[in-house]
Amino acid sequence: MGKEIRLNELAEKLNISTTTVSRALSGNGRVSEETRKKVIEAAREMDYSSPSQNRQKNTTPSIGKSGNVGVVLSRDLLYESEFFHLCLLGAAGALADHGYETLLILCNTDEYEPLIPAVEKGALDGVIYTRAITGEKSHSYLKKKNIPVVVVGSGIKNAVMVEPNTALACRELTSNLMNNGCKRIAFIGGNMNYNVNVKRLEGVMMGISDFCVDPDPNLIFRDVSNYNSCKIAVETAVQRRCDGIICCDDVTAGWSCDALTKMGLSVPGDVLLAACYDSSDLAHHSPSITAAHFDARQMGAYAGEAMYGLLSGTEKRTLITVEHTIHLRESTRVFTV
Repeated sequence: MGKEIRLNELAEKLNISTTTVSRALSGNGRVSEETRKKVIEAAREMDYSSPSQNRQKNTTPSIGKSGNVGVVLSRDLLYESEFFHLCLLGAAGALADHGYETLLILCNTDEYEPLIPAVEKGALDGVIYTRAITGEKSHSYLKKKNIPVVVVGSGIKNAVMVEPNTALACRELTSNLMNNGCKRIAFIGGNMNYNVNVKRLEGVMMGISDFCVDPDPNLIFRDVSNYNSCKIAVETAVQRRCDGIICCDDVTAGWSCDALTKMGLSVPGDVLLAACYDSSDLAHHSPSITAAHFDARQMGAYAGEAMYGLLSGTEKRTLITVEHTIHLRESTRVFTV
């Protein structure tokens, strides 16, 4: 038996992209019939087979031979933010380019049992987490099974991390509010078991301190998980004379703006409002809401490429950094007469 042919080698021979080759072989996506026939014919000539097909040739599944990579999404957050959907699309696209299939695994914050059946059946070559969780139990379980892990986030050992500089982005975001006259900024945060929320708070605190102002601990609201708890946090912050609110994500920012409106307050007239994570919803909100912007689909693609690197033995990095921008919008604009 000759050496195993990889998808990128087939693409190089045909002088087309790996994405086109993958689509032609899978039958999914827009590929001309002429290109599809050319790819299939070349695959036969080169004796190419996908990772899934390679697994079927072996009687005993082994690491790297199932052709599947699991992408873990938080079940309790799946429908709240577009981040997870974009991240999944990016990872799935990158993995498909290398002939791997994506197995979607939904887990609540404090569980990893949904992973176990696929792992025990030898149906996973690697696992990508779309959010970093403090004290995540499944990482040690996967390490014992010799299954590589990639995490979109920070603070995780024994994994490749795709990490945006969240603290720096939130520091810059806070500076914008402070430069626009805010002195008493409230932070409305989500589940603090998520490392990203810890980094967001850290950045906001640094941004306030940069202006020689002591952050008020009475304006920090943690573990806000639904509209009602957010509404209470906003009302309390206003009672404590906040002049700006920074929310941990796009969903919380939308809730906060609605709560302020129901209180008869305007954004940005009475309170400036910003979010530590951007989305299309915030860009099209009325008023549009200032936010720290990270390319979620790109982060997913980086994670998919890193996983392929781990499985092929070429990935030597433990940290892959992601750039950010601050999108300034109506919610933090101060108009002068």
